[in-house]
Amino acid sequence: MDYAELSRGVRRALAPAPGRPTRGALVRDALLWFGVCLLLTAEFFAFAAVGHDVMARVLVFAVLAGLTIVLTRTYPLLAPCLAVFVTLWGQSFLVLLACVSYLAGRRSSRVWLAVLLFVFLSLVVAVYVLSVREQTPGLWVTAATALVFCTALPWLVGVYRRQHIELGAAGWEHARQLQHEQRLTAEQARLRERSRIAQDMHDSLGHELSLIALRAGALEMSPDLGEDHRQEVADLRATAVSATAHLREIIGVLRADSEPEPAPTAPAGESVAALVERARDSGVRVMLVSEGPVGELPPMVDRAAYRVVQESLTNATKYAPGAPVTVWLNANDARLRVRVTNTAARGRGPVPAVGGGHGLTGLRERVRLVGGSFTVGPHEDGWQVCAAMPLNGGSVTEDEEEGGAEAIDELQRAARRKVRPWTAALIAAPVVVVMLVVGVVYALIARVLEDTTLPPEDFTTISVGDSEEDLAQVLPPYPSGMSDDQLEDFVSADSDCDHYRSSSGMFDESVVFYQLCFEEGVLTAKERLESR
Repeated sequence: MDYAELSRGVRRALAPAPGRPTRGALVRDALLWFGVCLLLTAEFFAFAAVGHDVMARVLVFAVLAGLTIVLTRTYPLLAPCLAVFVTLWGQSFLVLLACVSYLAGRRSSRVWLAVLLFVFLSLVVAVYVLSVREQTPGLWVTAATALVFCTALPWLVGVYRRQHIELGAAGWEHARQLQHEQRLTAEQARLRERSRIAQDMHDSLGHELSLIALRAGALEMSPDLGEDHRQEVADLRATAVSATAHLREIIGVLRADSEPEPAPTAPAGESVAALVERARDSGVRVMLVSEGPVGELPPMVDRAAYRVVQESLTNATKYAPGAPVTVWLNANDARLRVRVTNTAARGRGPVPAVGGGHGLTGLRERVRLVGGSFTVGPHEDGWQVCAAMPLNGGSVTEDEEEGGAEAIDELQRAARRKVRPWTAALIAAPVVVVMLVVGVVYALIARVLEDTTLPPEDFTTISVGDSEEDLAQVLPPYPSGMSDDQLEDFVSADSDCDHYRSSSGMFDESVVFYQLCFEEGVLTAKERLESR
């Protein structure tokens, strides 16, 4: 056996629980302590000799109850151990034992250590009960109840509750992690789209700068140009060439961290009309509807519209193969609207492919960068993609972020608000149960006291020599069941005789105990017991 590992395990078990209790937790602990103190007070005043010894015992047990509740906050597994032994001398402690056993399972995750403690505790209690079984024959019933119904079962309920809460917290954390990964993936899609935009800038601006350099070179060779003007044109050509080289370097840096793109299968600078015609030639049922000057668009807007139509056609062939597709282009002096719709796939056909939605994320980024808005979603019995982009510049409008950790937190808060009434009920239920138990115990104790009370005026009418049958109308239904330990508090008390109380008051300090001794159905002695 590795004693060092065992020692470390014991030290971890005895380490206090972290954190400080909240104000609400302290209030609940105080209410639990108050209820247990009421039960203990009722038990000791009803079934023990009244006097300063009873008050001292109540105070001692009240302190033990407070210590047990404090242990549930610092050393949860030790609280039931203390409560089990106190229960052997005060049965009202069974209520507190059930509560602290539940809290031990709820607050401590050391399951195997709790099982070992329970086995050890059972052995110790069994040895103690066997050693005192002659003096207290019914103690084994209290011990078995304390160990099984008030210790093991509440602890199992607490363990289930703790695991249920931990599972819920892990689920929310997993959702946050998935959302974070989704946002990272979307950010990568945006970066890839920006890389494509950079390539479009290179193709467009590089072509125009190359034309400038070419025309400047042709002008430089003109024989009618003066020497000074020739030098200026040469400088212009050199500047255009240098700008082209710098543009190539900058675009190369912008694309350095992006994934390598496959070789393009479409001609550079292809128009939307040519794209639709090429898709139609490949078998896609697509129709193009154009309104307004759609052929005179700014380069960035033109490329964004092209990408929207291209990605929409790709998605339509993936997710709705064979369905007809319609492309609308509507342009005016201020805005270009692009709308692509398709119906649902007809018939069985091939199984639609499953994608990650990264293409739509890239489209949203491209449209956002030109100051437009982008929406996508169901439409009638199919799907639609809409983009609106300004033609005269303007500020970039930020789209709402889709998802996000904030959305997960809001969902969790909404879920908590939804279950808050049930949570309040679960919190209030133990308090109500404890108060009901206190009320039931008080009612039972009052009934027992009433059935074991012999009023002083009836005691004076009893004479030695009366038969037990004649006294049946005077005596209470049951004698007071006093243990040998309780009888030791009185002078000349005899365990073979019957004992009765003079008052049924639960907290009556002037109560007197009477002793009646019968032999062969005849009263042989009557005595008022005096306390030692």
